[in-house]
Amino acid sequence: MLLELRIKDFAIIEGLNVSFGPGLNIFTGETGAGKSIILDAIALILGDRASNDIIRANKDEAQVEALFDITGNRNLGNVLKEAGIEAAKELVIKRVIQKAGRNRIYINGGLATLVTLTEVGRRLIDIYGQSEHQSLTRPEEHVEVLDAFGDFGKLRDYMAECHRAYASIKKEYDSLTSDSKSSEEKRELLAFQLKEIEDAAISPGEDAELKKLKEKLQNSEKIKAVTAEAERGLYSDPGSVIERLGGMIKALKEMAKVDDKLAKTADALEASLFQLEDSERFLRDYSDSIEADPEALEKVAGRLDHVIKIKRKYGPEIEDVLGRKASFEKELKNLSNFEERLKALDSSVKAAREKAATAANNLSEARKAAAREFEAKVQEELATLGMKGSVFEVAIDAEKNPDGSPRFGEKGSDRVSFFISTNPGEGIKPLARIASGGELSRIMLSMKSVTASGRVPTLIFDEIDNGVGGAMAQVVGMKLKEVARSNQVLAITHLPQVAAFADRHYNVAKQAQSGRTVTSVRELSKEESVEHISFMLGGMKVTDTSRKQAMELMEAARSLSAGKTSARKGK
Repeated sequence: MLLELRIKDFAIIEGLNVSFGPGLNIFTGETGAGKSIILDAIALILGDRASNDIIRANKDEAQVEALFDITGNRNLGNVLKEAGIEAAKELVIKRVIQKAGRNRIYINGGLATLVTLTEVGRRLIDIYGQSEHQSLTRPEEHVEVLDAFGDFGKLRDYMAECHRAYASIKKEYDSLTSDSKSSEEKRELLAFQLKEIEDAAISPGEDAELKKLKEKLQNSEKIKAVTAEAERGLYSDPGSVIERLGGMIKALKEMAKVDDKLAKTADALEASLFQLEDSERFLRDYSDSIEADPEALEKVAGRLDHVIKIKRKYGPEIEDVLGRKASFEKELKNLSNFEERLKALDSSVKAAREKAATAANNLSEARKAAAREFEAKVQEELATLGMKGSVFEVAIDAEKNPDGSPRFGEKGSDRVSFFISTNPGEGIKPLARIASGGELSRIMLSMKSVTASGRVPTLIFDEIDNGVGGAMAQVVGMKLKEVARSNQVLAITHLPQVAAFADRHYNVAKQAQSGRTVTSVRELSKEESVEHISFMLGGMKVTDTSRKQAMELMEAARSLSAGKTSARKGK
């Protein structure tokens, strides 16, 4: 339910705050006062696209903000959850439209997209006006009306669930089928790539080891020369390090007999001599083992080049190559099971389609049963709205694929169309062929009267009494009052007979302030409502007679409403 509406710098509205209540909220005012502008602002809250043309002159931005009570609105819960919006008892929607084009949408204080706002808005308010009459002539709207009447929410949810499951598995099956032609080529490519990596038989760190070995083989002669020279300097050449150090150690040991402080140093040098002798033996043996080996160098270089090639193709590093190998093995295994998967999916597709077809058939049967009751109730309502003798029919046809099989979607497999004859003796015609605005208004109101407890809690009627007058206007007012028993209703009217039924009566006025036009909205007291309805009845001059007529009109509205309520309780 819409609780509050705040509008700032929107068209000719400078600043406006309006609180709403349950039941029938009636708006009246002179033509051009700004009633339709208020509806335009509400439409923005519901997801209409914004243009900076609506920003009040000499202002940089316009704002529209609405507060809703969403307690019990189950249709809205899933949408908010999917959008990541925390659901509470109240919901705040705000639109900011800037001349610079940086428009913003906020839901419960967080930024939101227009798509999310549209999904949320369509579950909060339905707006019906002269332009909306045509929407009811579109067959795609008819199935929604019939399902709202039949309260088929659970059937529709189950149908949508079955269809989504079928569509998902069918998509996977179609993808596999379309890939079947290229699967063999893909299998061959994967097998080739996997064999190439397996044949390479590379191991982690091998590239670094090969680079070191290649460098060693490239410098083998230099290594042999350096180690041989070092060996000679240590031992083989006259006056070598070992020879000289041996002499020093011998002399120090002799002196250590005289001065024992030299003993420790002599021992240390002797230990170094042993290490030098070990190093000399290693250098001699190593130098003798080193030989230039062009064949080995060529082999190592070739292996390194091959490893680098594999890395470039499947790497960049050896670990990446081994990862690709595991991936190729998995893909190849999946492709090897392709036929089995396709066969299993085919069975799953058939089962999912059968389940969805059964759900569609159950929904269709329920619609056919509800359609007969809906026809009778709409005709009954039309009779009370001065269209006695009208014939209203609901046609339900099964959608078919080109091959004749049933075609179904999330709403089932039915094409629902409304037909009507407004004059006795005339043949029924599609609702789209009805030309009279007054007839369209009453047909729409009759449908809303029997489907009022639908999925949207707030209904807005913009001058739907257009083309209706006299006693029939009073009937229209009574029907709006009936709808308002189960839904919050906001209605714009020029007819005093309709305004008399208001639970809350608002006057929309336009006046000049500081050289600029300003629209204001004010809730009227009971006495003010009498005065305003008197004005609507009597024109420019309000007289005691018009006041008396207004009071009688309001009393009649109360009596009719009370009588209707008693009749409902009696049933």
